[in-house]
Amino acid sequence: MASGTQRVNFRPVTDVIPTIRRDIPLFDPTLCNPQNALSLLDGEWMTLDPGTGKLIRSAAITAVGTSALQVFSWPLWAENGRYDVQAMADTKMPLIWLNQWEFETLIFDAAAIVGSGAAITTRSQPVKVASISLGGVYGTKTLSGLVGKASSGDTDQTVAYVTRLPAENSGWLRIRGGMLY
Repeated sequence: MASGTQRVNFRPVTDVIPTIRRDIPLFDPTLCNPQNALSLLDGEWMTLDPGTGKLIRSAAITAVGTSALQVFSWPLWAENGRYDVQAMADTKMPLIWLNQWEFETLIFDAAAIVGSGAAITTRSQPVKVASISLGGVYGTKTLSGLVGKASSGDTDQTVAYVTRLPAENSGWLRIRGGMLY
């Protein structure tokens, strides 16, 4: 386990006005219920189910260290248990969809090496999505989060780049993403 999870796990650094957010229905609407042990946390990475076009986690959380599916992934931007999300028709969840952005996240494991990846150690390092295990106010959870990507030989999709390391940022990993990959 690397970082912990808390009430806010994904927060903007840059202005969010030019960032395009998109609300998409969940494949499993029970994932927005905070009483569900598998509930989603802000900062988890999501993708679209190819059959329905609804949101699913980018990485299978059945086992820690599973690489993400080889499809586009977007970060979830809704804190656990928000009533407005639970009340939306089709139980839609907001994703950071388009344009460039910079956010800080706690949903990462800097030490994890998944596949041919690498630990998160340097600025400008690419990151990818994998299933990770984190502890925090919600107990230990397996989540779809960020891990380091190796500079060569790692064919998993890059979703963002490191702009500030957790050791120099009070435990938060700062990432830059959007239309960069």
